[in-house]
Amino acid sequence: MSPYGHPGCPDCGAPLTAPHAACPSCALPLTGPVAAELWRVDAERAALRRREAQLMARRGELLTMLRAARAGAGAGTTGGATAGTTAGTTGGTTGGTEVGTEQVGDAPGVLPPPMPGTERPRDLSARAVQNLLLALGGILLAVAAVVFTAVNWGHLGIGGRAAILLGFTGLVLAAPLWLRSRGLGATAETLAMLGLALLLLDGYAAWHLGLADLDRIHPQHYTAGLVAVVAGVFAAYGRLARLRWPVPAAVVLAQFPLTVPALGQGTVWLVAALLATACADAALWLVKQRMALAVCFGATWSLGVAIGIVASLGTYEPRVAWRLSAALFVAAVAGLVLAVRASGPMNRPGSGPMNEPGSGPGSGPGSGPTRRSWSVLLAASSAITLIMALALPGRLLLEGRWAVVPGPVAALLVTMLAVLALRTASATVQAPVTATAITAAIMTALLSTPVLPPVADALAGPLHRVGVWGGVDATSSALWSVAGPPDLVVLTVLALASVAAAPLLRRSRKTDRAESPYGPRQVLTMVTMAFCAVTVAVCPVALDLPYPAVIAVQLAQAIALVLLSARIPLAGLPALAAALEVCTWALAAEPATLITLPVLAVAAAVTVVAARARAVRVGAAAAATLLVGGEAVALWIAAGLQPRFITFVLLAVACAAGIVAARLRAAGPGTAVETAGYVLGTIGLLLAADLRMFSLACAVAGVLGFGTALRPDRRMAGYAGTAFLLLAHWTRLLADGVGAVEAYTVPFSLVLLAIGWWRARRSSSWLAYGPGLSFSLLPSLLALYIQPEGWIRPLALGLASMTVLLAGARFRLQAPAILGGFTLAAVAVHELAPWIAQLMTLVPRWVPVAVGGLALLLIGATYEARLRDVRRIRDGLRSLR
Repeated sequence: MSPYGHPGCPDCGAPLTAPHAACPSCALPLTGPVAAELWRVDAERAALRRREAQLMARRGELLTMLRAARAGAGAGTTGGATAGTTAGTTGGTTGGTEVGTEQVGDAPGVLPPPMPGTERPRDLSARAVQNLLLALGGILLAVAAVVFTAVNWGHLGIGGRAAILLGFTGLVLAAPLWLRSRGLGATAETLAMLGLALLLLDGYAAWHLGLADLDRIHPQHYTAGLVAVVAGVFAAYGRLARLRWPVPAAVVLAQFPLTVPALGQGTVWLVAALLATACADAALWLVKQRMALAVCFGATWSLGVAIGIVASLGTYEPRVAWRLSAALFVAAVAGLVLAVRASGPMNRPGSGPMNEPGSGPGSGPGSGPTRRSWSVLLAASSAITLIMALALPGRLLLEGRWAVVPGPVAALLVTMLAVLALRTASATVQAPVTATAITAAIMTALLSTPVLPPVADALAGPLHRVGVWGGVDATSSALWSVAGPPDLVVLTVLALASVAAAPLLRRSRKTDRAESPYGPRQVLTMVTMAFCAVTVAVCPVALDLPYPAVIAVQLAQAIALVLLSARIPLAGLPALAAALEVCTWALAAEPATLITLPVLAVAAAVTVVAARARAVRVGAAAAATLLVGGEAVALWIAAGLQPRFITFVLLAVACAAGIVAARLRAAGPGTAVETAGYVLGTIGLLLAADLRMFSLACAVAGVLGFGTALRPDRRMAGYAGTAFLLLAHWTRLLADGVGAVEAYTVPFSLVLLAIGWWRARRSSSWLAYGPGLSFSLLPSLLALYIQPEGWIRPLALGLASMTVLLAGARFRLQAPAILGGFTLAAVAVHELAPWIAQLMTLVPRWVPVAVGGLALLLIGATYEARLRDVRRIRDGLRSLR
């Protein structure tokens, strides 16, 4: 350990990322009692240095505070100085302490206690500063060498040029050997990298001068050969010099010898060069698992695969396509092999103390979670590459609409291979294999998106083209569908891919019981059923079968799924979708509608009886009720009866549903049937032809509501029945052009008063009579003020309000007394208002002011008596019920 606490060699200072028996740089022994005592000495030195830094920082703070106190004392008055001196003398006499050694409270002038300080954090360590300076120095020297070679080269002869280049390069490459022996490892690494730059400059200078006729070689070929030679020489130099960075730098240079000549030869050669280099990196990594090899493989492989996939999307030449497919296939295989090996236990034959970054334990693509993530990402990328490689030849062989098939088929093939491999894979390699399978399944769905428009058109059927019962051609479906066999093949591939993905969600026996009913396995099962159902529904359309065959196939599938849901609840949603699909198709023709709806209703009724799950029984009961309602409407229209009576047909079905729901013992299906009946009744009301028909339908609904209220658990339905009867009355009056508000309010008020009289003994008068009286008196009063013409309404309203007031006073009821009195007073004000206004215009203007003042005087003089009158009125109102 270094004196500053950084793990490093005690002799040369080289970083130690893990325990070593000897220093990788200087071979200093690091084990044994002597080495242990050296570690303890270094640790204590580091602690003493940290403590010294803390004390020095605190000393500086205290010294600053004392200087500030001295400056303040020198600027003060003489009296203040004398007082301070006296206080200091007294303190010194009594306590016998020095300034700053004893601090009490927060008294002014007393120094605060020392704060527990720590060493100021440093942004860069000493090692980082050293590496930064060395790197900058090396870069500057390399730039100087380039400038010298490019600018000042022509002023020297051939011998001088050769002597300078070779001599300077030799000195630079020899210096790290001496520096490393002196413990200056970082400086040696910097000069070694500078030597690499000089080697490349030497090669460039030799070609530029034409030494040994090198200038006759093509620049790209010469560059590739130069890079290859320099990479090999520099790798050997790094191993001999036992330096850390030369070998990784040589690995980076080795990525270019094949790529540089292929830059001008076309995309296929470039992809082949990149992928060949990546395969070489992978082979070397399998022998010596080093971080540099993994990083270079990832960069070169990713670049080659990306260029190859982009090129394959735009190529239509078979020769080029086959070559790209072969290159991508090899790249995918290499990536999968490397992903599997990286996820398994690290095996390093000959993994001695190689002095390069990442050569210690855990080198390679990482260790632990990082290595697993790297292998998963590589496996997913390899799966995409393999799919594109397999799909490319098929896309060229198949033309037209069949060109969409190879992509999903290739993805399905990769998915199934990955699932088969997953069954036999060990626990250490399950992660990349699972990633491959999941990626292939996702790619299957993504590559199948081109078939969505024709499949959606096939599922929609001819209804949007011909309308309800518009009639279709029973001999062919080509006139109203664009789906074909290629779309059917892709749908089949999707269904098989979802089936193949099921093993990816294997469960253990411990979690079988605790798993959610809507967990991943259940969702995948429903998705699989949905894909299979869509495939079956589209199959007759894609094969251009006649309309009756399409209806027969879809109806058989819907019945099968409905009956299957009785045993497998997860089939409920696909069954509902299949039923809606066949109903959509059946609405295009009258015979299909009359056959499909009752058959589905019978299947749903059977499911209600045979199903195990409550949710399936409830859904099947509601669906059966709705299908019966639809069949009743279809039969009514097919019989040639008047369509305006469809409202009452639906109300009749709703009435039957209410009766059946009352007879059913099971609460769930009974409630579902009743709710579906309400839905049918609401649809019937919305389909009313005119206001008179709507009024009659509301009256029927009101009667049904009162009939439902006869059930002990449906008493609240009576209120709905009352509301429907009121609505029927109002709509009938509106249809007849009646404009008097009393015609709308009085009948309902009488009903409310009758209900209130029945409940009067158990509640207050406001709850019993308040709603009925308010619903009649207040609307009439508002109409009186809005339409002041005529005398019949004021007279009738006044007499009625007086009768209500007298009844309230007679029977001591608060609500009738207050409402009747308020209405009577409002009517009186309305009638007297014109006379009062006329009188106000005849008298002088001071008279109203005088009358108001006189009234205020009288009220003020008899204030106590008026308060007593108000209290008596309040008490009288409270005594009423």
